[in-house]
Amino acid sequence: MFFKFESIILFFVISAAIGVAISYSDLYLFHVALLLLLFAFVYHKSYNFKVKIYKLSSKLHYIFYIMFGWYLLSIAWSINRVYTFRYLFYIICGISIVLTIIYYARDVEKQKKLFKALSYVFIIEIIICLLEIMGIIRLPVSPFSPYSIYFGREMKNTYLDLDQAIRAQIISSPTGFSWNPNNLATTMVILLPFFLFFKNKFVKYIAFLSLMIIIVMSGSRGNFIASLFGIFLYLFIYSKKRAVKSVLFLILLLPIIIPATMLVIESLKQSENIRISDMVYSYDVLKRYIIKDEESEDSIGVRHQLIRNGLNALKNSYGLGVGGGGSQVVQENIGGVAGHISSMHNFWVEMLVDSGIIFTTIFVSWYIGIILILYKIYVRTDQHYLKYFASSTSLSMICFSVGVISASSVIYLLPMWLMFGFAIATINNYERLSLSKGFTT
Repeated sequence: MFFKFESIILFFVISAAIGVAISYSDLYLFHVALLLLLFAFVYHKSYNFKVKIYKLSSKLHYIFYIMFGWYLLSIAWSINRVYTFRYLFYIICGISIVLTIIYYARDVEKQKKLFKALSYVFIIEIIICLLEIMGIIRLPVSPFSPYSIYFGREMKNTYLDLDQAIRAQIISSPTGFSWNPNNLATTMVILLPFFLFFKNKFVKYIAFLSLMIIIVMSGSRGNFIASLFGIFLYLFIYSKKRAVKSVLFLILLLPIIIPATMLVIESLKQSENIRISDMVYSYDVLKRYIIKDEESEDSIGVRHQLIRNGLNALKNSYGLGVGGGGSQVVQENIGGVAGHISSMHNFWVEMLVDSGIIFTTIFVSWYIGIILILYKIYVRTDQHYLKYFASSTSLSMICFSVGVISASSVIYLLPMWLMFGFAIATINNYERLSLSKGFTT
């Protein structure tokens, strides 16, 4: 073929990072790249070009075969088969990303090449987000762009009835390559650990500050909490030496820090920028979300009602689940929550309601297991890049597990599938290197 097969693979993975940013309606550049990748694979195999399917060091990717099989089986009891077929399409797209990454990044050098390509894409996205916040540019596919209608994309203008100042701040929210501010914040939470562990301090702190600004200005309190949790783990779990220094620093400056922090918090609570004031109230919001089961009309009350509706449907299905995408149908059948909201807004509850107790237990166990394996690699390995990839990806998965309580749904959030693929590739490369040195992990 005119293009090298490797170039097509990299193009496909890059298109997954770009996601909805280059699209028309439901057709993404990613979909075109996926078809091109499949065609190139078949072409190379048909004409006996060298496209070798390497044996992987682990079977951790089998979870996605199980996922596809289970959701396919759920068609038998799905409350809406159309929604389930659509959900299966999302899963197929996600699995294609995971498999492409783990079979391509079969050694550390390939993984570094892939990481470098993705880094450029996400750095561009971060820059675009900052420019969106400053009001300098706006991607045309963004729901807040006046040109979004020409790309078959626009958000329901539910914010038009709000106060003019509040409306202006909502419209200034960054959307980046994700179209939706909450999805963007979740993507930024995935990226955050990769900058926290980055060796170059200048890049590290500039990127860290940029990501926190984007997360705050997106208005996603769940992802803000996830980022703070990630920073805490980075300081006190991933670096014992740094943890000791941090504790000593806090103890020495405690008499100054506490009153100063209280003053800053009280000041920020009065901020005219609703994004900033929302973030300051994150602790109160988290407490209400976890402890109180409310029926209020604010975001917490809406989320509680969504969860209640979903769990009632799960109970009625005897724990089997309502089928892929069924959680949305459950909300739609009762007219939606708050008049129009039908997405579950909590990925873990969405999975539980859709796939039932059995598969959710299997997936969550796999997810926790992946994090533990990656952390073990981070502690054990002396290989610089593997240590960096293992620490960043494990913390990324931890942060993501918290941040997904904000997004409406992440089953089609392509950076999530990139994260899964990168995590498995890291483990596979560590296992391969370990075996080549004559010992096992």
